Amino acid sequence: MELSRFFERGEFCGGVLGAFILGIAAHSIVPFVHADEVWITSALLVCVFAAMAFREQRIPFAVAVLVVSAVLGFWRFNVSVPERNDGVLPWMGQRAEYRGVVQALSGTDARPTATVRVGNVGADKIKVPGNSVVIRLKQTVEIGSEVSFICTARTPGTFPANLERRRSLAKKGVWAECTTVENLEVIGKPNPFNPLIWLARWREWLTRRIAVVLPRDEATLLSGILYGDQDLTTEQRDLFQRSGLMHIVAVSGSNVTIVVSVLLALVLGMGFSRRRAFWIVSSGLLVFIGFVGFGASVLRAAAMGWLAILARQIGRPIQTDRLLVVAAAVLNIFNPWLLAYDPGFALSFLATWGLLAWTPIFQERLTILPNVFSMRETLATTSGATLMTVPYMAWAFGRMSLAGLLTNALALPLVPWAMLWGAGAAAWGSWPGFQLVCWPTLGLLRLIIWIAHLADYVPWLNMQVKQMEWAVMGGCYILIWQLWRIMRCEESRKKDDRVVDSVVGV
Repeated sequence: MELSRFFERGEFCGGVLGAFILGIAAHSIVPFVHADEVWITSALLVCVFAAMAFREQRIPFAVAVLVVSAVLGFWRFNVSVPERNDGVLPWMGQRAEYRGVVQALSGTDARPTATVRVGNVGADKIKVPGNSVVIRLKQTVEIGSEVSFICTARTPGTFPANLERRRSLAKKGVWAECTTVENLEVIGKPNPFNPLIWLARWREWLTRRIAVVLPRDEATLLSGILYGDQDLTTEQRDLFQRSGLMHIVAVSGSNVTIVVSVLLALVLGMGFSRRRAFWIVSSGLLVFIGFVGFGASVLRAAAMGWLAILARQIGRPIQTDRLLVVAAAVLNIFNPWLLAYDPGFALSFLATWGLLAWTPIFQERLTILPNVFSMRETLATTSGATLMTVPYMAWAFGRMSLAGLLTNALALPLVPWAMLWGAGAAAWGSWPGFQLVCWPTLGLLRLIIWIAHLADYVPWLNMQVKQMEWAVMGGCYILIWQLWRIMRCEESRKKDDRVVDSVVGV
């Protein structure tokens, strides 16, 4: 009965996309298995439900569509796992000459690494899922350069001892690494007309500009707040993880909202029509995504932001929860490894869901608190986001931090001001009088760092969790969902009672 109601109200599309995401999640439990044998069972299930649909009953038809959508999600993840011979890629484990393009640089100054998208192994051209390899560098190379080298590619780490590292690399399309590289040569310079290279250089230039006028810790924090730069020290990263403030150094919905709002106000103020403003803002949003580096959290936020302005453009009502599901499904079509193995995407998705589902409920129950400096709203949003992210953090990181309930309530109101003054300081740079321009930024950043240290005074809010299983995490979210349903029904009943009381009073 419930499925038919969803079908009649047009909400079934959300269920279809949700089933697709569940199909991806099912394969994520066993990520490194190319499960061709599952298709016989899947085909039988599809045939059974298709036969039920021919009976022209809506519920069986709806179930059939949901099953097909889940199978498609399972299939999408499956095709991202390279086909293997004897458990390895055909070219892995062989000493050969590799040629490819440098996609990213990482590692430390002492041990720099590069991710290379391989195009040729020996005389053979390859183009398969997972054709990227991580190599150790002994010389400087630029992103976008074409390189050649000789090595023996091997599986990252030993399964399952280094499973977390393998998952982290697999989400980037990396299924091999070379610890010893010989005859590394740059055989092609970066394409000077590639906009991504120019944006990456611009980002590096801005980071250096900030580092000139601010101390190291404050400079890295500002870079993270403004455009998600993750060049934090080990101590800083551990501090912000303990305090539950790590999300402020990852580009998310707040950054995208500011960019879209400012661009839209500027374009409309210049006299452009809303139709042209839509395309200008869309182009600006695309440039911003390229500038910050196509991170998973910013892609989720940007997709939702763009869908929101698209809905306004075509005159459709904006329903944020549906935009969230659509954005998650679209991003996982391109990279199904994001769902379970990219903490940035997973935490951004869950936190946004918590804001949408739980914030109204918590606000209703926090009316006893004064709303000074938006304290009530901040605590409600923080509680909703924390509730939805804690089980995943326990599974992914072995840690549950509830200190964020305190630190977020104090730090979040400061972040927009830090962004505003920080952008001004970055734009001013080292011009004369930069000390005066940077003083408000420096004060705000140091206050945020001091708030993060408050978590050290309540260490019992930062709990360690050992080896949480998939089933336990799934059970936690089922319990949270059931609790949300109960509390939402209670809220609806209270509203109905208030309506009845007002009618009776009249």
